[in-house]
Amino acid sequence: MQHINYYEVEGSDQVELGRALGAKFGYKIREYIADFEDVDEPAWRRARVLLKQTDKYFPKYVAELQAYADAADVELLDLWAVAIEDELSAEASERCTTVVTNEGRLIGHNEDWDPDASTEICILKKRTRSTTSLELYYYGCALGGVAFSISSHGYIQSVNSIAHTDTRDGVPKHVIARSLSDLRFGATDLERLLAVPRSSGFAHTLVDRTARLTNIECTATQHQVTKPRTPFVHTNHLLDPGLTHLRRIASGGSSAQRFEDAVAMASPTMDATSMMRLVGDQSRGKSKSVFNRDTIARVIVDFDKRIAYFWLKQESEKGWVPYSIDFLFNHVS
Repeated sequence: MQHINYYEVEGSDQVELGRALGAKFGYKIREYIADFEDVDEPAWRRARVLLKQTDKYFPKYVAELQAYADAADVELLDLWAVAIEDELSAEASERCTTVVTNEGRLIGHNEDWDPDASTEICILKKRTRSTTSLELYYYGCALGGVAFSISSHGYIQSVNSIAHTDTRDGVPKHVIARSLSDLRFGATDLERLLAVPRSSGFAHTLVDRTARLTNIECTATQHQVTKPRTPFVHTNHLLDPGLTHLRRIASGGSSAQRFEDAVAMASPTMDATSMMRLVGDQSRGKSKSVFNRDTIARVIVDFDKRIAYFWLKQESEKGWVPYSIDFLFNHVS
């Protein structure tokens, strides 16, 4: 059994992949662009600056987006502005919960966005000659990699929004997240990516195919990389003491409660069923629980069974649906 909102796309390389995505999801992007009315001229100027910065450091992603735009019959700048919309807004929100336990071999993630956004996300499998990936994919974030992704290069990435006070002109957090979803050479790649000037940041939880856990917290101007022990939990506030001076108060106000509850429920040894109970916890009500009204998708990765279980709010009647992740272990980069 698969979800109705499960898709597969293929391309010989990233440009062809972008073209395939634009052909498949262009109708969605055209809808978003038609409804995109809240961006003023200063925001458009910022979008152009951030696109120029991205082209400087990641021209391959701009080429992929251009191919997407061409196939979708839209302008690149329009596609780009939709993809980085929250970079153009002053809003800070608290979204998503991630839990890693079993010494990195069991991962749970709740994707929170907006209760009305359940139809804006799907499960996407992408293939090129060199890479296979499986992810939670927002139609509006054309590059992907901004929620939860599993790559045949050997990494699982879980992304959490974090509110911080610093911003600057640089590469948007969405592009950094996509680049981390494509990570191939571990510390060498990571050091290079974190040297790129960012306009803002996410928290990234990385687990490699050998179950080694890395946590990366990024703001616009600073970052911290740690190797935490499990059980490990991240919600939407900066954990590293070296970054707490950059914390910003976000709307929603549930991050501390979700963190506290997930820490209390996570144990060093769990199975997929107990992780399902954790990410399904509603003990603090509709707005502040780990599983809350904004949760539109969930994922659990079980290394021992080589399965990723996906749950979509828009297809909640299906419950948890398993997908093989053999490609994570069998692929040679």
